[in-house]
Amino acid sequence: MQTTLDVMDESGVFLTLQSDYGSKRRKYEWTFAIQQCGGDPGEIALRFAGCCMKCGACFASGYSWVDRFQKNPRVIKVRKPGDVIPDFIRIPYPVGYQSYNWLRILGGEPLLNERYIKFLFDTIIKISKIDSAKFNNGVIIQTNGIFVGQGNVELLKKKLEELYNSNPKVKVCIEVSIKGTNVEEFSLITRSANRPDWELLMFKRLFGWDLGAFSPEDLFKFNIRAYYELKNIANDLPNFCPTVIAGFGVNESYLLKRGESKEKITIVFDDGNPIYHPNHWSNDFKELYNDFTKEAVKTFGSLFNKMPMYGIKDLFKYAWVHRALKQGKRIYGEKWYDAKYADERGGRNTRLEKAFLDILDKFFLVDNKTYYSSLIGWK
Repeated sequence: MQTTLDVMDESGVFLTLQSDYGSKRRKYEWTFAIQQCGGDPGEIALRFAGCCMKCGACFASGYSWVDRFQKNPRVIKVRKPGDVIPDFIRIPYPVGYQSYNWLRILGGEPLLNERYIKFLFDTIIKISKIDSAKFNNGVIIQTNGIFVGQGNVELLKKKLEELYNSNPKVKVCIEVSIKGTNVEEFSLITRSANRPDWELLMFKRLFGWDLGAFSPEDLFKFNIRAYYELKNIANDLPNFCPTVIAGFGVNESYLLKRGESKEKITIVFDDGNPIYHPNHWSNDFKELYNDFTKEAVKTFGSLFNKMPMYGIKDLFKYAWVHRALKQGKRIYGEKWYDAKYADERGGRNTRLEKAFLDILDKFFLVDNKTYYSSLIGWK
């Protein structure tokens, strides 16, 4: 593999090395690796590096933020799918199971430009020809949708068609992480306003498009629009289905578990409410919410009469969780709400609990096994 992090060429992409879950060797040496997600026997994961956003509580900031990832020793540059195929082949079948739970593609940002898209799908096509049963014929791709939301979907559609023609058993679900319910929240979470010129120039040099040409309003529009762009191409593709997830919830349910959970509450907070309270929703987000839930409940099942929400689970046995929460608190300052403020002079913060009930009326959280199985189990 080529590990020099130089300027992107026509075939180069940045990936993040991983270690196998449960391995006695904690050395980060694999591109495809076995990860814990979804319970036994785990998932197969491929993790990209680099992103166009800079979300404050990003667990992957060390290999995502454009000003950080090139310094990360886990990040490598590869030039062709053949560089990573051996890492997939060397993964044995799980003992006592017919397959791993699914193949999950995450980042960073896997759909960052056309080079990333081409590399990713050429790789999926190749490993699907080798043995798609190993990953249960299911692929989940997690994205912020900013690139495809600009209308950059022709190559993606072509590659999905190619995958279907080569192995029609493989299902692909692309999950768009929505980074806010309005422009202000999106701008706050993604830190997309007032980014320094040197950072934007670095991004353009590395990834080939001008992030600095777009305002936070534009980027929020692309984030929302990505679902519709993907929905349009899914109409003609029996192997593909898009979905969305609210990518801004951080432990939003634990206030309702007082006495049952000792886990901290850490959220973005504004005007007496969590910033993603329905009172703050923009018209664009309301429209997306209504359109998505109407369609998703028919596709994925009854859970999806609400929108799924992502939360960083505050279990400090995972070192990355502690780093992400500290990072969020440092960046967001007074807008970062912590468990020590959960009580009002020793009493219950009933106003905030009511705000969480309003939120949980619109969103749902479930275990990874239930959620991701739904994304690859549609009929």
